[in-house]
Amino acid sequence: MKTSIYPLGFFGALVLGAGALVIGSIPPAMSQGGPSPEARAVIQNLSDAERQKFFALPREERRAFIQKKLAEQNAGGGSAPGGGQTAQRPRGGPGGGQGAGRPGGGPAAGRPGGGQPGGPGGRRRPPPLVELGDVVRENLIRTVPITGRLVAKQRGTIASRIAGRISAVLVDVGDRVEKGQVLARIETDRFKLNADLKSAEVNQARAKLNSARATVKLLKQELKRIEGLRRSAAFSQARYEDKRQEIVKAQASVDENAAALRRARASRDMARLDVKDAQIRAPFAGVVINRKVSAGAFVGAGAAIATLLDDRTMEVEADIPSDRLSGIAEGAELDVALGDGKSIKASIRAIVPDEDPLARTRAVRLTPRFGANPNVVPNQSVVIQVPRGQRREVVTVAKDAIVSRQTGPIVFVFQQGRVRPAQVRIGEGFGSKFEIRSGLRPGMKVVVRGNEMLRPGQNVRVARSGPGGGGPGGGNPQAGAIIQSLSAEERQKFFAMSGPEKGAFIRAKLAERNARGGPQGARQGAGQGPRQGGGQAARGAGGGGPGGGNPQAGAVIRSLSDEERQKFFAMSGPEKGAFIRAKLAERNAGGGPQGARQGPRQGAGQGGGGQAARGAGGGGPGSGQGGRGPSPEARAVIQGLSDEERQKFFAMPRAERRAFIQRKLSRQ
Repeated sequence: MKTSIYPLGFFGALVLGAGALVIGSIPPAMSQGGPSPEARAVIQNLSDAERQKFFALPREERRAFIQKKLAEQNAGGGSAPGGGQTAQRPRGGPGGGQGAGRPGGGPAAGRPGGGQPGGPGGRRRPPPLVELGDVVRENLIRTVPITGRLVAKQRGTIASRIAGRISAVLVDVGDRVEKGQVLARIETDRFKLNADLKSAEVNQARAKLNSARATVKLLKQELKRIEGLRRSAAFSQARYEDKRQEIVKAQASVDENAAALRRARASRDMARLDVKDAQIRAPFAGVVINRKVSAGAFVGAGAAIATLLDDRTMEVEADIPSDRLSGIAEGAELDVALGDGKSIKASIRAIVPDEDPLARTRAVRLTPRFGANPNVVPNQSVVIQVPRGQRREVVTVAKDAIVSRQTGPIVFVFQQGRVRPAQVRIGEGFGSKFEIRSGLRPGMKVVVRGNEMLRPGQNVRVARSGPGGGGPGGGNPQAGAIIQSLSAEERQKFFAMSGPEKGAFIRAKLAERNARGGPQGARQGAGQGPRQGGGQAARGAGGGGPGGGNPQAGAVIRSLSDEERQKFFAMSGPEKGAFIRAKLAERNAGGGPQGARQGPRQGAGQGGGGQAARGAGGGGPGSGQGGRGPSPEARAVIQGLSDEERQKFFAMPRAERRAFIQRKLSRQ
């Protein structure tokens, strides 16, 4: 499932995963939505070791433990963290009963609407903001991800063809070279002298050949004169025969000298070739990834000079199990996911007919279509989607629409401003979608974000366009696509921004990508964020994110590093308040002492976190208002993680985080 972009939705998922334990671990002083602020404060004040022992107790012993702690606090005149007895607070909304003095009410008696959580003065909260998706019927094929790698077509060690002393090395590691470019030079003095010597031998052999040819010509003239005396008394048959043999002997000398001339020319050409080979050139274009020699070194014939890699012509290589090869053939196109989240097409060039006897896999080579500026390197890992089975028509829904409940998976269907749960039966997964075998029909609208804490028949608001009005991207596909393309680190920084900063960020990204909608689309996608400022806009795009109610606290949170921000969101409500107060005191915020006091009061004024969490970090961990934050058990699980484990946890999709918390709680 895709990574959740609603912080409140994520922490709501934690409540769902730990709800059963929370109900059994809290004393009777609680509302139907979760533990009372006093009970939550008791659990939060425990040390890590005490909290671990507490969650290991049976249900009745945990209840007795909480009651004992509350009795001790009452006997000693203490109160829950957050200051004062909760029933005696002068500020708060109308209504009586327990918790009437809290802003937003306490339990149901202090809120209009029968226990609905409210804001200051007992006002009813607006309906939750959700994002919708469609139930569609598609013709899909299931794929299996196989990890492959990019390999260069040309890679090799450039060697010297002759022996000699290196006079100069003209390249270094990382240099890009073109075909024929000189990489290194060998001293050529000896080779040039040798070439001159061989040239002289060629001239000598040519002169001998010419002399032998002249001798043959002279002997042929003498033989012709003797033949003219054949009818006279001066003719000698013996002399005639001797002259013919002399001509044959002279002709053989000519052939011998001609062969010597050819041999001398070959020797001269080899000497000249040595002079040419003294300049070691690149046989193909590429990048120097290793240099073997330096100037002054003596190398022999065949010695390595440098290693060259062609990073412009690459292929995809993957070892695919033999039982997965039935669905592919040479020429077929597959989807290949690169490391930056971009997906490309690649056609199968060859299936190597050699199987690994241990892994039972065969090497497959694919020719990718990178396009312009691929930004890839050899040996980079890629994921290849290998088809499995036959293509078929299925009803699908986004994986984020699935909500896990004890009775099974459900999907919230949107109808006329309300939602209703629908029990579904899930089939196979197709990328970011699930097959729905029963429970939904094509054309239905379902909730894909903000669905963790919904109730049957609850009114909802549908996300509008723009990052400030209904979740990241809201109804604007361009802004939503930009946010979904961000890395986990960039998305975390985005959600820590204020509303105006988010709008400016989206506009900048739209301008960079030159979106098809033009400037008008860019304004539409990001215009609502700046108009709504840091309050409602932050809730729309970040679900009550950092600084949603207090700009000073929000500025403090945005200035934190990634590691500090992760630790901050794992704190309880009082801990967040103390942290914000300390940071504001250090920075001596520009709003003066009054502004510095206002932020901490809103951030830590209540024992359960509740309204305070909006002033000092929004709906992050520790928000105890109306069950919006995680249960103490879930928070204890998160706080017990190491930094590395917590970083991996926050990078998981919602369903995996929910399952992770449930596994941890079941082990406890």
